[in-house]
Amino acid sequence: MRGAFPPAWRALVAPLLAGLAARLALIAWTSPLDLSLDESRFWSLAERGLEEVPFLPPLYPLFLAGVRAVLGDGVLTARLLGACLSLASIVLVHRLAERHLGPGSGTAPAWIAALLPGLAHYDGRIRSESLVILLLLGFAVLWSDPRPAGARRTLVAGSILGIAVLARPEFLLLPVLLAGIGLARRQGVAAIRKGAMLAAGILIVVLPWAARNALHGVPALIGTNGGYNFWKSFNAQTDGSQIPVMDYAVWEGVPEREVGTAGYREGWRYILEHPARSLALGPAKIGHLFGPERDFLSSVKRRQFPRRSLLIDLSFAALENLAWFLLLGGGLFALLGPLRSPVKDLILAVLLNLVLVHLVFFGDDRFHVPLLPFLCVALPEAWDGSLRAGRSVRALGLFLLAEALFWTWILGRDLPRLGALWGA
Repeated sequence: MRGAFPPAWRALVAPLLAGLAARLALIAWTSPLDLSLDESRFWSLAERGLEEVPFLPPLYPLFLAGVRAVLGDGVLTARLLGACLSLASIVLVHRLAERHLGPGSGTAPAWIAALLPGLAHYDGRIRSESLVILLLLGFAVLWSDPRPAGARRTLVAGSILGIAVLARPEFLLLPVLLAGIGLARRQGVAAIRKGAMLAAGILIVVLPWAARNALHGVPALIGTNGGYNFWKSFNAQTDGSQIPVMDYAVWEGVPEREVGTAGYREGWRYILEHPARSLALGPAKIGHLFGPERDFLSSVKRRQFPRRSLLIDLSFAALENLAWFLLLGGGLFALLGPLRSPVKDLILAVLLNLVLVHLVFFGDDRFHVPLLPFLCVALPEAWDGSLRAGRSVRALGLFLLAEALFWTWILGRDLPRLGALWGA
């Protein structure tokens, strides 16, 4: 019976069980859960149907509507399903790591993805991250297949990426970045052709939704929140994140259909009036993008779940951020290594995609979450003994030092709020 399963599958049993146990324990600890504003929006859209004028991207509300239709209306049921979906993501992390680094190298990434607190947290929330991660990893497995790439497989990969784009529109950039990396690897016309087929696969999925918007008179490819977030990224209140933005008077009297265009108009107006500050916000946005994970702490502060032990809650938040910073540093160090593979090129493309998007749009702690499993895939190269260019290592060290200082500034700013929790 033991020989019925390949060794790679037997190696996955323990991390899968551990990952499921961690997610179920966290869900139990945070139940019953009062939904956050974003979670409430998703849940409400799933109940009443998508709005004629779409503000949020449509994929996750449609997914939740299907879950509610099949499994019932319980929030706990949807959270448990997210935890179960994460098991498929752990399997795909293992497969990508083995493809990138060779047989036997997928066990450590699978364990890290299984037990990483940040992933465990989002896998049990009413958020799109776990679904997006699964789709991106599925796309990555198809894209990096070592067999000769046929048009059909590339179109299917593009279609899977297109489904992810209906939840995270920023990944529309990936075909261009992958083609550019292919050109840098001297793949020539083949890189351009593959990127074009990938873009075609995305359009097969996205264009029907864009046509639906056009029929309703909505000038948006996916949703109107793109312009809204652009305004949040360029105004006098922002520090590179959306947290300080509290004055929404600019939106008074703006029709729903014009939210996207009005947001871009107001954002560009601010850029033209304040070009120096608009440029200076870029590094701050990257600081927030790779900044501390505060979503769980926010839930603690707002009492979105019963406060059984503040010490345990704060310890989990500290562990979550320590693990994230170590993964960030180790993952980036791994990516500086000499090994080249389609898997690594895709990880670099995902990283570059997030950086380029968030040099423009505000940074937030949850925006880096889709990168986490890809850093898990890359991580074993950090300890394989390979050499790296001294300049690259020094640049990484400076970046991590700057990020650590940024984290310290955020912690100092939030310290009074954390202190207030003890007396709450």
